[in-house]
Amino acid sequence: METKTTDTPSENGYTAAGTPPDEPGTSVPPPTDRDPLEDIKRRVYLASLITGIPPIPLLWATARPEELFMRFGLPVLMGLCLWCMWALWSRRVPLWKLERIVFASVSAFVLGQLAFRLSAASGWEMDQASLTETTYPMLAILCIIAHLIFDTRTALRFSLGLFGAASVLVGAGTLVRQNTANIPLDQTAWIAQQSAFLAAVIALVYATSYVKAQLARQRTLAEAMHRLAHTDPLTGISNRRSAYAALRREMEAARRYDKPLSVILFDLDHFKRLNDTYGHNQGDIALRRVANTVRGLLRTSDHFGRWGGEEFIVLAPETDLEQASSLAERLRQAISRDRPQGLPQLTASFGTASYRAGDSPEELLRRADEGLYRAKEQGRNRTETAA
Repeated sequence: METKTTDTPSENGYTAAGTPPDEPGTSVPPPTDRDPLEDIKRRVYLASLITGIPPIPLLWATARPEELFMRFGLPVLMGLCLWCMWALWSRRVPLWKLERIVFASVSAFVLGQLAFRLSAASGWEMDQASLTETTYPMLAILCIIAHLIFDTRTALRFSLGLFGAASVLVGAGTLVRQNTANIPLDQTAWIAQQSAFLAAVIALVYATSYVKAQLARQRTLAEAMHRLAHTDPLTGISNRRSAYAALRREMEAARRYDKPLSVILFDLDHFKRLNDTYGHNQGDIALRRVANTVRGLLRTSDHFGRWGGEEFIVLAPETDLEQASSLAERLRQAISRDRPQGLPQLTASFGTASYRAGDSPEELLRRADEGLYRAKEQGRNRTETAA
């Protein structure tokens, strides 16, 4: 009669099968291609459209009969907003493409409205009030949006393009209506004031975006340097420096809270022979496979690092010597069961030691190394503790 065994966690948090149990908050979520930032942006855009669409019919209803651009342009803008809502909701259009379509459409609408107002036969005072209240603020908002959508340099180019187009339209409209010699001083001052306002907005937004980009670059560089200083580039696990720092922290925690702590050192058997026979590239593949195998059998609270060459270290908090020996044996069996294609069977020798009151990191490591030496002396592919 077959007896079923269940993977029940032991005292140190490992299951009987040698795999760490799922801890709250440590389970790996199913892979997804969605960018969390994109989801946030989609929700913000949808909320903006929901609140921004209702005023459009009101603007259309209150537009004067002579404002033909608003009469025909607002329905087009309304249709664009509804299409954007559908595109955001259905995800049929990539967000980056949708952002660019909207930016180009709104920019064309604002510049078209500016050109129409300047070409219409209305008074200068009416044009001045309308441009001050709507057109130039909209151009400033578009410059801000450009820095949210594009990279810093591209956003600056688009912002300067909007600034140049607006300046050309206002200048051309002024010259068409009046001769250069007859342009009133207050009109010239108003054009200079609005141009200075828009230029100041562009400069401020660009400076803010540039500083933010530089800070992000410095942060990314610092994170990369930290990874380089604390991660083994071949296997992706902690390097010796990082593992030693973790050992000091765990020893301090074990001393303070009177908790057990064990160290496991293991070394791949006959690794030099493997390198000499199959080449260093195959040796690197073997090291990566061993690192991946061991990493999958450890708890999230354990520390795993490459100690040097073909030697690795495991720090197991809240794990006594007996439990550490059992863990080491499970790791040894897992390594020996893995058969890399084109390589001989990999085996490893393990040495274990547990923290004792008053131990220094060197003393604890020395006992683990003695266990590893005993395993090598007694035939390799085994687990031993210090005598």
